[in-house]
Amino acid sequence: MNIELVEYDAAWPGLYERERERILAVLPGADLEHVGSTSVPGLCAKPVIDLMLVVDDPKDEASYVPALEAAGYRVTIREDDWHDHRILKGPDTNINLHVFPRGCAQVRRHVIFRDWLRDNGDDRELYARTKRELAAREWERVQDYAAAKNEVVLEILERAYVTWRAEPDDVEFVTEHPPHNAPIVLQEYDPVWPQWYAAEEAKIRAALGDVVVRVEHCGSTSVPGLAAKPLIDVLLVVPDSADEDAYVPALVEAGYYLLLREPSWYGHRVLKGTVPNVNLHVFSPACEEVDRMLAFRDRLRTHPRDRAEYEAAKRDLAGRTWERVQDYADAKTRVVERITLRALS
Repeated sequence: MNIELVEYDAAWPGLYERERERILAVLPGADLEHVGSTSVPGLCAKPVIDLMLVVDDPKDEASYVPALEAAGYRVTIREDDWHDHRILKGPDTNINLHVFPRGCAQVRRHVIFRDWLRDNGDDRELYARTKRELAAREWERVQDYAAAKNEVVLEILERAYVTWRAEPDDVEFVTEHPPHNAPIVLQEYDPVWPQWYAAEEAKIRAALGDVVVRVEHCGSTSVPGLAAKPLIDVLLVVPDSADEDAYVPALVEAGYYLLLREPSWYGHRVLKGTVPNVNLHVFSPACEEVDRMLAFRDRLRTHPRDRAEYEAAKRDLAGRTWERVQDYADAKTRVVERITLRALS
């Protein structure tokens, strides 16, 4: 099949606005964005308007699909194994209405890619040139054309994420760890690490009971075969990370202590455990960073080449001396973003 690309049409934003008004008429307050190539002025595109709708739970179709059906939309694709993604088609204009859950990392991925292309002419031209070259070929399915673009999309997204990367600007150390020279000591993977995590999970669940929304082993010790610092990273989701009274006293009683708060960075809190060495990361539900951390972990677990790439970067950086352990972590940003983006593609 042939891929039809057309030059940018100044009518596309107006078509998006018409769909937006139609959707808001049946879903007041809906969280909507214009995404995809038609949202980028000056970029060639297939003449299909892509909209992104963010809902609490796409699988709860009763909460939004009947209203959209009444306005002429219909569900055409359900992907329960990929972010619970849904696609609906519109009543007249050629559109794709993509539905994702709140807190899904795909949401920011689409917005960052759009905004980066809007502001960066070189990457916009690179993407347009790649699209034109690929559109000149014959494809069995549109999805194959989309997959062929993935390499350049990831290249552009890596630049966008590293430049955009949100840094907390209000880190509050409750227990101060002064800066110091910090040699990074990596150990070969130890099969005892999952056992250490299991003991921590049991301790957390016993301390918090129903306050636990989700608890996961994350970080390098959660990836079989990966060299790591012998530090157990635990991801804890509670109803509201800012409501410290609901979980901190019980965790302190269980042997942890509150290390720091980062209110502007997803409401993140870190508690420490000392035997074994534990970082307990606390977030609220529907948090993009939770989705990203778990996507990164699962990608390393299932893709040996990515695991080897990450370990090589870690070993190279561990051979240097760092003023703070955090500086070592920051230096891994590019390779972490690259692998995370592959996981989300």
